Amino acid sequence: MQLNIKFNDAWESVPLNYVDELIALLDRNLQPSHPLRSFKLFPLAKCWRQHKYLLEEEDPSDLLWVLDMGKKMRIQGKTVFYFKLLEKQEDLDAILKADYDAWVQYMKDAGAWYEG
Repeated sequence: MQLNIKFNDAWESVPLNYVDELIALLDRNLQPSHPLRSFKLFPLAKCWRQHKYLLEEEDPSDLLWVLDMGKKMRIQGKTVFYFKLLEKQEDLDAILKADYDAWVQYMKDAGAWYEG
């Protein structure tokens, strides 16, 4: 089952003219031992003001990952950028909502949010 990305103000699709640059950035910055290196990845979406991405395999599959280059985790004694395979729509929706809520709070703190 393919997951449905419900874009919001915190998440936007990656324009096709930036896909190659983003793939090159991932290739340069992913640690050599990072498990996502075993896939040929295609970036679908980027989170606003973060190095956080939704990625799928270039050859279409039902696999969707979130990669957060602002967080790290340890796997088999090695530190890598945080990633997670999203298997359920609820997992994806929770990530999108949490980032949207953070975006709303940022906008309120900046005085750019009006609830009328």
